Amino acid sequence: MLNFVIHTVKMYLTLLILLVTLTNVYCVSDEIKELMNNLHKTCVGNTGVDEALIVNANKGQFEEDEKFKCYTRCIFDEVGLFDDDNKFDVEGAIAMLPDEMKDTILGSVIKECGASCTLFYIITTEI
Repeated sequence: MLNFVIHTVKMYLTLLILLVTLTNVYCVSDEIKELMNNLHKTCVGNTGVDEALIVNANKGQFEEDEKFKCYTRCIFDEVGLFDDDNKFDVEGAIAMLPDEMKDTILGSVIKECGASCTLFYIITTEI
């Protein structure tokens, strides 16, 4: 069960990183592309992560790298998934899920693990 959850979280993290780094997708408005590009640039600048690690993550190949972990954390911070007290915003994360996912195991894991930072721990230690 935990492996399924980790796989699901990795999938969503991959999608989030992919969305942030894609700037030439035709179905995304120029405004959204600019926002994603700025988010990517901000987090790369803040962390000094190697762009190759992000490219690999877009392919589902996650590497054990502290700067990459900081990059993923930066993305979560920038999209508002952590509050001013450095706590994971459970309700914000659930609100970002597609409606059909809110009552699934992923939504349950976010509710159960989010407040204790276990979810972020899983994301950063299992990739």
